[in-house]
Amino acid sequence: MTSSAEPRSEATTVGVVGLGLLGRGIATCLLGYGIRVVGYSRQKTTRDEAADYIQTGVRELVERGGFDRTLPERWSKDYLATDSYGDLAPCELVIESVAEDLEIKRSVFEQIEEVVPASAVIASNTSALPISLLQQQLARPERFLGMHWAEPAYATRFLELIRGEGTSDETLRRAEQLGRRGGKEPSIVRRDVPGF
Repeated sequence: MTSSAEPRSEATTVGVVGLGLLGRGIATCLLGYGIRVVGYSRQKTTRDEAADYIQTGVRELVERGGFDRTLPERWSKDYLATDSYGDLAPCELVIESVAEDLEIKRSVFEQIEEVVPASAVIASNTSALPISLLQQQLARPERFLGMHWAEPAYATRFLELIRGEGTSDETLRRAEQLGRRGGKEPSIVRRDVPGF
């Protein structure tokens, strides 16, 4: 279990695209550490299930992890659930967590790139697809990397950061900084190899 969250030291907004089991766990982790989250899913039922999961997760962070007792009442102020990619526009980093399908992921990345600023980092929570392959068709491949979380994402310290052939040092640094801020101990994979 993670330790108690420190107060927010800077304004950070992170997008989570895909609110399945891992996506909603990632959102819970970030919200627990005072990071604003924009959670995207096309399906209203998925967005509703994610909100219920987050509420349960933040209660667990308080009861078992020693997080601030006001977290269950205040996390929703830092959370926007949406079915519009346009709402990702203020995000400094976006984590994709959709199905392990190359074409689906490429479509998602294209839509993310259309709305986020040029400075935003884009990460994939893939567990199998090569990062270098995923970044090939991006307009800005240097800002892309793998960010592989473990379930339950809000309670484990595991986080793999995977560098693709085009990933910049600054992208890796910013992803590591976010991971540490979210209570993780990032393991940095400096070369894109099978199985990371």
